[in-house]
Amino acid sequence: MQLSSATTKLVAGINTLSGNKLTRREDLGALIEQATLHNKKKELGELSFLAKFVSNSYKIMRRIGKDGEGYEKLSNEFATALEKSKTLMHTLIDEAPEDIKRRFASNYFDMTQKAMQNLLSLCYDLSWYKNWDIEHRQDKA
Repeated sequence: MQLSSATTKLVAGINTLSGNKLTRREDLGALIEQATLHNKKKELGELSFLAKFVSNSYKIMRRIGKDGEGYEKLSNEFATALEKSKTLMHTLIDEAPEDIKRRFASNYFDMTQKAMQNLLSLCYDLSWYKNWDIEHRQDKA
């Protein structure tokens, strides 16, 4: 799928904001493009919010370990947010070309360790989209 120049510029700006840490730029771009094309910006906003929670929760869970205080509660909230994130991704790519649907199915929705790692990486990239959105929302105010 060819991304629009606006989406390409946006992803480049988000990558710069992240310190060039994005690893799933193409799929981040696909989600942004689909949200733009199909009037699903609200869903993208909700997804980026949840993804930021997932990304931050994962870091905390790794730091405190399974025996850490509050781990179980955070782990449950993490799992719920991750499932909601996957549902929103499905919603965003619902009208996407078949190659995008297949790529997301195999890279993010399969029940494999690799798909989970990919999903966490995409959530990390989406958290940077949320940071960009917050920063630019303040510019407009």
